[in-house]
Amino acid sequence: MKHNPSRDVVPYSEAVDITTVDEPVELDGRLIDSWLQGLPETTQRAYRREIRDLLDYTGKGLRYISLTDMQDYECDKLQSKANTSRARAIASIKSLYKRLSESGYIKVNPASLWRAPKIEETLAERYLTPEQVDSIIAQAKTERDRTMLSLMYYTGMRVSEVVALTWKDVLSTPIGATLKVYGKGGKTRYISIDEEMTQELNALRAVGSPCVFPSGKTGDCMTTTQAQRIVVAAAEKAGIKASPHFFRHAHASHLFNAGVQGPEIRDELGHANIATTNKYAHSVGGKALGSVLRRK
Repeated sequence: MKHNPSRDVVPYSEAVDITTVDEPVELDGRLIDSWLQGLPETTQRAYRREIRDLLDYTGKGLRYISLTDMQDYECDKLQSKANTSRARAIASIKSLYKRLSESGYIKVNPASLWRAPKIEETLAERYLTPEQVDSIIAQAKTERDRTMLSLMYYTGMRVSEVVALTWKDVLSTPIGATLKVYGKGGKTRYISIDEEMTQELNALRAVGSPCVFPSGKTGDCMTTTQAQRIVVAAAEKAGIKASPHFFRHAHASHLFNAGVQGPEIRDELGHANIATTNKYAHSVGGKALGSVLRRK
């Protein structure tokens, strides 16, 4: 490994002005922080780790790393990893260098010719039947947990979006409620839920906690890790292997099966590209799409 401690990234919180910073290490840190600004904390940690590993390996500053350096890094450090891990590392580095190129910090983007490995489509492996969804929800320990799993399924929200939900984000309507959801990249979208789901949520209201799904230990909003454990534990009790994202997949694929159109599902899930949504094929103006999934 080519390691140079002097290349360690220095975090910062101010805006970047590359004309006033002379120290390369400090500038690297500021550019990385600027690139990560607005992304979810978990994404920031993962991307920062990938960039730090590249800098440690090459011992160079961002503007001096070449395509050959990147390819050597892939062969030496990423080759033994799964394709999904390799693709994530390469994608994060390519994203940073695209930003550096667009900002004019580098004249030529060395990562533009770097190709990530193709990922075999595995969505089919994450498919849950409606009956499996019901079984997992039924195995949740508490009413809070059952409601949380139901919300994941009937809205398709990401686990990070679910645990961040507060009561001020639950806006009452004549036919249920609208949820104000803060998604990836700081984007806000609105999801309608029907009266039944609204009643389940309102049954959880606790005086003093602003969070819809508070932690039993701290009273603060539950963490994504806690929610992950709840889903995995309930799924194991039901004899099924699943994670929170399985519920998002189930929501989308079941809506497709019910005849809901791709653009409507895309908007509800917060996908930037319809192609991403169409992978689930195996919200209609103010309507609660989740109500389509209810099995009486």
